Amino acid sequence: MNDDQEQLARALRTLADREPATPAPVSDLVRRGRRARRTRAVVGAIAGTGLAAAAVVVALGAGGVGPAATPSSTAPVASGPRSGDGSPPPRLPGSRSLDARSVLLAAAETAAREPATSGHYWYTRQRISQPVRRLPKDIGKPGRQEIPFSATVASTQDSWYASDKGAPSRTVTGQNPKAAFASPEDEAKWRRLGSPALVEEKPSTNDYDMALFFQIGTHRFTVRQLLELPAEKDSLESRLRRLYDEEPPDEWSPAKPEFTDYVWSTAQDLLAGPISPGTRSALYRVLAEQPAIRSLGGVTDAQGRTGTALARTVAGEGEGESRLIVDDDTAELLSFEFRSRGESSPAMQVTYEDMGWVDSLGERVSG
Repeated sequence: MNDDQEQLARALRTLADREPATPAPVSDLVRRGRRARRTRAVVGAIAGTGLAAAAVVVALGAGGVGPAATPSSTAPVASGPRSGDGSPPPRLPGSRSLDARSVLLAAAETAAREPATSGHYWYTRQRISQPVRRLPKDIGKPGRQEIPFSATVASTQDSWYASDKGAPSRTVTGQNPKAAFASPEDEAKWRRLGSPALVEEKPSTNDYDMALFFQIGTHRFTVRQLLELPAEKDSLESRLRRLYDEEPPDEWSPAKPEFTDYVWSTAQDLLAGPISPGTRSALYRVLAEQPAIRSLGGVTDAQGRTGTALARTVAGEGEGESRLIVDDDTAELLSFEFRSRGESSPAMQVTYEDMGWVDSLGERVSG
């Protein structure tokens, strides 16, 4: 038995006393697609604004305060079935006693058992909470307007990414916006400025007659190209290393990241994106070989769902800790969080509420 098998065996033995989940019917899974509560942020839409017509790139691994380095030229942008012997698929361990490698290998086994689905649109819904960097009234103005108070805003975004060439795509941004101040003093400073709007007051529907691209680093991918990513660990790792080697250092700020950081930041988006079950499984296996990823055990996300938190320290500019919260039963990504050094609450949080394949623009996975 090799090291990977031994690690996985220990993880699965830990799960032996847990009640197996009843798998959803395959037909229902195919209809709904993956329920990974996942979406991708088009930068600018995250800030509560609509997209400019040319801003058609969705940033993978380039997500603001989280990663240690980001591309400086990035545009704004169910349980599975039972196995053949009738036993339930492995479930992700929620115990602090298991290291990250064991957690990730168990997740890879679970992901590999997920049925492949398809459709004309990849639908996602996400809830984004992040610090206020600019006021809506200042967006589009030259230079950066300093804000003398600390506050966070949260809003929901729905997105439909066309998988067919030439088909339109859509985002609906700024839904159910809410703001919160860091302290009463910060709110008082905001009031002294005349209580300016912190988010756009109405949702914005944005239709595009061009493809919305995804990115791994600075490389653009269509939905179909993501579906063609390798489904074997070694092949996927080779592909990611080739993409990493092709990254121009001068397009990253403050500096080009190490390969582990590149994979980690990519995983924040790819794990719950429009990739095949095999690719998702392979990505977990690539992550299992990366150093300095920790398991924090069982946690609860912003929606009250329980999962296992995996963490990695972010060094340099924006120092802190980024976390991925993974569903214990399905190995699907529930949330990405970033905590600044010394802070107990997330500075940025992306909760992946729903996602999956649908057949028409405007259709939602959950009905």
